[in-house]
Amino acid sequence: VQECASLNIYEGSSKLVVNEGQDIAFRGSKRFNSLKVSGSLLMCGTWTARNDVEVKQNGLMEMNGTLVVGSNRKRKKITVEEGAVLRIEGNLTIYGDLELKDNSTIEFLGSNSVVNVFGDVKIDDNVTITGDFDDAQNKFQ
Repeated sequence: VQECASLNIYEGSSKLVVNEGQDIAFRGSKRFNSLKVSGSLLMCGTWTARNDVEVKQNGLMEMNGTLVVGSNRKRKKITVEEGAVLRIEGNLTIYGDLELKDNSTIEFLGSNSVVNVFGDVKIDDNVTITGDFDDAQNKFQ
């Protein structure tokens, strides 16, 4: 994502909520306690989430860089709800599950994305998975 260099550095709280109709973009690094996206979010940099990440119905979450969700001792998940899009360019590690609900989309940009899911990948009906990525744990089957 070429626009990353021009973005402002994130200086907000560890609880990030992007409401419907909001369009937020930033770069940097942060350890989030919670991350809920109903609008549009672009994050460039290195991020961790201590708790579940939710991409709500019709939301868009774009990540360029690295995102780690949960920890070995504290399993957490990413849920991509109906009509929502999770767009990844970089490395995604989930110590827990990835839940792709009906009519959701996960897109991988570029050719070097790596997904490392230590739980299960749960794929409902009519889920769209596009792009090239390295499925480190062979969970997308």
